[in-house]
Formats: sequence, structure tokens, C-alpha cells
Amino acid sequence: MNIDSPGTRRTYSERTVHEGWRAWCKQYLAPENKDVVDVGCGGGIYSLGFISLGARTVTGVDSSAQYLEEARLASLKETNLSFALGTAQATGLPDACADIVFQRAVIHHLSEKDQLAGAAELWRLLRPDGYCAVQDRTLEDVESADPTFWIRATLFEEFPQLLEFERARRPTVHGYANALKESGFVDISLLAYSESRKNYSSFRELEMEIMARKGKSILFELSDSELRRYCDRLRSKATNTSLREVDQWTIWLATK
Repeated sequence: MNIDSPGTRRTYSERTVHEGWRAWCKQYLAPENKDVVDVGCGGGIYSLGFISLGARTVTGVDSSAQYLEEARLASLKETNLSFALGTAQATGLPDACADIVFQRAVIHHLSEKDQLAGAAELWRLLRPDGYCAVQDRTLEDVESADPTFWIRATLFEEFPQLLEFERARRPTVHGYANALKESGFVDISLLAYSESRKNYSSFRELEMEIMARKGKSILFELSDSELRRYCDRLRSKATNTSLREVDQWTIWLATK
């Protein structure tokens, strides 16, 4: 997936965070009146989520100028929200500028070396006693057979070769925890989190999103005809299943 290709436009925007994520964030991160940096913000969905929870300021950082433009256009009224071009390893932001650093669905795109550099960057951005929250999917999350995750699970049932693709890129729980520890973080803990991504009003809405490859970089590994095959398989299951997309995630929490 080329994140700056015109074909990926709107892939990670045009969605709001689910109320369940807001409740989780409020419980574990308590962002009200805090300065937040959202590293790998994409279209700014979670940056706006932090604003809605009363963060004092939020700075979203992403390596894609295209996604940052989408994020800016979606948040023109938010005066305490800003965006900056940068990478997970080098955000370009000042030292100790945040009370909370958040990173979602980024580390599986990074090599082990870059994961370590990215963890060091998160540590640099935080003030003393600040909190780091990194949300991503491990291979165990990907392979979960819980019926709740039927939309994602069906993808791997139909195209088992994609599991090899996932095995090559997914972080391990202890491997990334060690990267945080090597970077200086303490009180590292793990949470398993089932996040509701979206409730669909109709199967047609779900189908259109899949065909547009929205929200899942792995869909760019499939051709249009394969995506139609995937949709056909989903349609055969959809009559007796809730049209709610839920995924299993791992969250690493740590303190500076």
C-alpha cells in the first residue's frame, strides 16, 4: 500500500471513533486538560477523539501529506488541534511536549529497528510521568476465531495466504514490550481490547467500504475481483449476523 497514492485517498478518514473507544480512553488515559501527541494520526480520527474528551491540545503527526490534508479539512473548527508532517521515528516535535503519546496501527508497518527508534521517540516526546499508549494487532489478535470478529476472520478464511503476509509484519507482545523497556519506559502493562470499528446500516454500506479498501491496508493485497469474492462470502453470512465490525487489539501502556 502506497500511503500517498491517489488511490488510497480517504482510506483512513470519514469515520469517527466508537463510543467504546472513548470510554476506554477516558478510563485509562484521562486526556482531559492534557497535551496529547497522536503519532501516525492518518486522517485524524483519533486526534479528534481526544479533542472530544477534553484534551487541552492535540498534535497529530503522520508521514503522509495526503492524510494530513484530509485531517486538517475535517477539523477546521478545532483551534486546539494541529497536524505536522513527520515519521514515527522522527516526529520533529520538541522534547517533553506531551502528557500522553498515542500510536494506533503503526508499529506493524515498522521493522524491529524502527520500532525501537519509534519507542525512543515516544519517550522523548513525553514529560516526566507521562503516559504512552500503543494500540496494534498481534498475530494472535489477527487469528482470533471469536465469532464477534467475523468480518475480519472471513477475510482469512477466504484468503489464507494473507496470514503469511500478517506473520511477516505483526509485532509480538513481548518483543514490543522490550522495545519500550529499552527506551526507558517503566510500568509496562498489556491490555486485550475489542474495538468496535463501525456499525453498518446495511450490507451494501459494508460492501462499498470494502470495495473502496477503507480502513484496512491489507485489502490492497487483493485484486478487485478478489474483493468481490470476499464480499460474496460476507453476504452469505450476513443474514444471521450483526453488521457490526469489531476487531481484537493489543494495547501496550507504559509510563515515563
